[in-house]
Amino acid sequence: MALGPSNLKSYVCVHVYLHERATRLVVHDGDGDWIFACGDEDHLERDWRVVGVGHLTDDDPSLHECADLPAGHEAERPGRGGNWSRRASPTAS
Repeated sequence: MALGPSNLKSYVCVHVYLHERATRLVVHDGDGDWIFACGDEDHLERDWRVVGVGHLTDDDPSLHECADLPAGHEAERPGRGGNWSRRASPTAS
């Protein structure tokens, strides 16, 4: 299962966008938006980018494992290649 078409709008932290850190947190928020982050808490408002999800899945196809994540849920892993742990998102709208 794929996350969607490669041009599906998603939000990504600058650390993942610049390939400085792995995607360790995926959020499918209550509005249906997809958010991909490094999982660290050192983000400022300006540290987010809007990209097509293909920008992320081309680099890390394992992100497709989160394609069935329901809206209002998130998945987290210890690092690239790790197993995803899923839960209801405390930040879901």
